[in-house]
This record gives sequence, structure tokens and C-alpha cells, in this order.
Amino acid sequence: MIKINSKDFTEALIKNNLGPIVEVPCSYLKDFLNYLQDTKKIEVINPVNEAVAMGVASGFYLSTGKIPIVAIQNSGLMNTLNALTSLNQIYDIPVLYLVTWRGEGGKGHDAPEHDITGKKLENFLKTFDLPYEIIEENKFKDQIKKLSQLAKRTKKPVALIIKKNTFQKYLGVSKNNKYEITRFEAIKIIKETITNSIFISTTGYPTRDSFAAKDTKDFYIVGSMGHAFSIGLGVSLNTKKKVVILDGDGSSLMHLGGLASFNPKKNRNILYFVLDNESYESTGGQATVSANVDFRLLAKSFGFKNVFKSRTKIEFKKVLDDLRNAKETEAAFIQVKVNNEKKSERERVSDKYTCLQIKDRFMENVKKQDQ
Repeated sequence: MIKINSKDFTEALIKNNLGPIVEVPCSYLKDFLNYLQDTKKIEVINPVNEAVAMGVASGFYLSTGKIPIVAIQNSGLMNTLNALTSLNQIYDIPVLYLVTWRGEGGKGHDAPEHDITGKKLENFLKTFDLPYEIIEENKFKDQIKKLSQLAKRTKKPVALIIKKNTFQKYLGVSKNNKYEITRFEAIKIIKETITNSIFISTTGYPTRDSFAAKDTKDFYIVGSMGHAFSIGLGVSLNTKKKVVILDGDGSSLMHLGGLASFNPKKNRNILYFVLDNESYESTGGQATVSANVDFRLLAKSFGFKNVFKSRTKIEFKKVLDDLRNAKETEAAFIQVKVNNEKKSERERVSDKYTCLQIKDRFMENVKKQDQ
């Protein structure tokens, strides 16, 4: 089992003049990223998605000549391929990818959203002419040096593949926020209050909490982060029922093009809840940029007339009362500030249902709701 000290890994990156780290976090990187968050040894930039990360990293190289690091998981690598092939590789803009190997070994070795990229990661790297090394505990310093020299010489992106349990555990300072309601409590109240509706819940802990609060026939999303609202847009066009979307702040911001595609005349039945804890909780609590975003102004600019925000349990229950009094023919955007206190992990939906079962249950429910 690989166990690399984050301090040693960081020093190797600094020695080869690499950085900053532009990252969309993965749980495999949490100890390393949390070490950097506490020590500030290398600047860490956290854009909303992996494609944006490539743009930020490329801009940094263009203005400094220094090779930046893009730290992502292998599913996120897929989100960078347009930039890789139509920006970095044709303009000779190097980056060092740190790519986590989720689903190594293929189906059955990780959550189902990692089955395909886990099995075919090396094939993808070879197809896109991306030189890579798979990290080894006793060779990582030489691997970083080799890859950085290759990137400098060819001016092309290269990749270091990070495996499960690569880094030693890092016990940093807990950074819980101050909000009193938990995401689980909020979702439980939503499901108890807004009945006879269709639910869509985003990947990660929102889906786990929705499943634990009440196993309705949600479209429980495992993977495809950032697409919950877009899925809801498509569903809302074909049902008269309320479409309740349970999203996170990081997921909501990841693909804002979905919100820009909202049509208040056609998507009247959407209730969009953004459960905002200002962090990527399932990957170790790294900060999102939501603390700098005014979701209410954002929602209004995208055409929502009913826009709400709550910070306490009392405010949240009042929001739900206001929703009941709002026009039934209008959509609503609800930002719920929730805390990110540490807790025992709840059951994954994929431990009980396959992705096909989730889909079939949901489709049957939509059809039944509208009969």
C-alpha cells in the first residue's frame, strides 16, 4: 500500500518549479490538498470545473512560463479533453496533470460511475497522446522530475497517475461552517413537506442523504457531477408534477450553463434547492467558491421570480411555507445554507440499486405520477 508523506510530495513539486495547483478535488487527494490548505506551501486555485481548470492553468503558463499543476480525478479528465486537444496540445501549453485512478481494475472496484474510466484510463491516456507515470512510493521524486523535464522539453501536458491510499493521513484543523441545519435535516423536511413530487438528487452526499431520509423513486445521480439541474430541465417539460432538484453548491456552480438554459415559461414546475455548505464535503471538505457567489442575484438573472435563502431552521421552515403560498405555476430557486459537520457516512444508493434500476424506478414513477 502506497503511503507518501504530503510534505515530501510537495517539496518534490516545488523543487521542480511546478505550480500553482489548479484543482477540482477527489477523495484520493484529500490529505495532500488539506495539507496544502493548512501550510500554503503551494498556491491552490479551485475553479468550478475541470475544463475551467485547464483554462486557468493555461493562462498562468502564458503569463509566467511556469508549468502549473491540474489536479483532478479520472472522470474529470474527460471534462478536459476539449481543452487538451484544441488548446494545450496545439498551442504547446504544458501542464502536469495529477489524475486520480478511481475505479482501478474496472467494474466492482469502486462506485459505478468510475467503472468505465477506471477500466480504460490507460487507453484514454494513450489515445490522447498524454505521456504518463503511475506513481510509485519509492520513485515518485524521480517520476515528478522526469515528467516535469518532459513537459518543459516538449511543451505538452503530461500526467502523474495517483492511486488509492497514495498519501499518508493528514489530520488538519477541522473547518466546519457555522450554519445550524444539516443537509440531511433539510432534505428530510423537504421530502416530508413537498409530497407527490418527482425528485432528482445530485451525486455525492446529497444523493446519500436523500436516500437515507426517504427512499422515494428519485433519479439518484451517481457521477456526472453538475448535471442535476440540466436533467431536471428535460424532465420538467414532460410532467405536470413538481420536479424537485436537490443539488450542492459545488455541483450547481460546476455547469452554470444549465441554469442559463432555464426557461421560466416552459420550466414552471421546477423547485431547485441548492444545499450550500461552501465545500466539497465528500472529497474531504475542500472549499468551493460559493461563499463569493450571490445565488439570489444569479437566480434572478436567469429568470427565477421566486427566489429564497435560508440560514437557520426557522428561516428554512418559513421558506417552505412561502413556497406553499407562491404561485403554483412558477418555478422557485432555494438556497439553503447547511453545515458540514463530520458524521458517519451514509449508505451509497449504488449499494442497493444498480444504475439501471434507479433509472427504471424513476421512469416508472414519472409515468405513474402523470396518469
